Amino acid sequence: MLRFPPFPLLAVACAVTVLSGCSFDSADRLSKRAIGIVLVDGFEDAGDAWTLGSTRFWEARATGKGLAVTNTPLGTGVSPIWFSGEIPSDFEIRVRARIRKEGLDGGWGIEFGARDRKFAYRALVYASGRFCLDRLFDLYPEFIHCIPRQPEVEAGTSTNVLTVRVVGQRVEVRVNDQDVVVFDDERYEAGELSLAVAGAGTSVSFEDIAIVSLE
Repeated sequence: MLRFPPFPLLAVACAVTVLSGCSFDSADRLSKRAIGIVLVDGFEDAGDAWTLGSTRFWEARATGKGLAVTNTPLGTGVSPIWFSGEIPSDFEIRVRARIRKEGLDGGWGIEFGARDRKFAYRALVYASGRFCLDRLFDLYPEFIHCIPRQPEVEAGTSTNVLTVRVVGQRVEVRVNDQDVVVFDDERYEAGELSLAVAGAGTSVSFEDIAIVSLE
């Protein structure tokens, strides 16, 4: 299994401590968010980093500790919360989150590479301990990697850390800093990015989100 290239030291330090008071001066060109987001060059520097608000499928709100997202009883699939900034071709996103309330087959994750919010890759960790990475190019998901009990996933309402790194057409995914899947896909194209919550009635607290441009 391939391992990640070294993550920039500053980005690592701030990604894991952003909620505990990591601060930057203007020369760092980083922005600390109230909802625990660190944005690096190439992403918009506005307060509305994610498209929040309530729909019939989910509701999301910023809290003092992170971003709280809850699926409604109608949100039986995967509800995406879209990032409003421009996504570069090469990037890394690291998300720390926990399931507060488990709905039917509840989980959370990251969608990336979406074009017009139709075609994407989706990495999800579930309360059951399952991890799935699938490709959403066709009518039904095409599973790239999916096993019932991924050893790296802490089951239940435990906190997990999901990292997705994309360089060119190479995609690398880690769970709790352990390599899970690395693959090349010539069909990959840069596109939109979103957080995602799976399962009706599932409630997730996204507690730490760091996005880094690798271009």
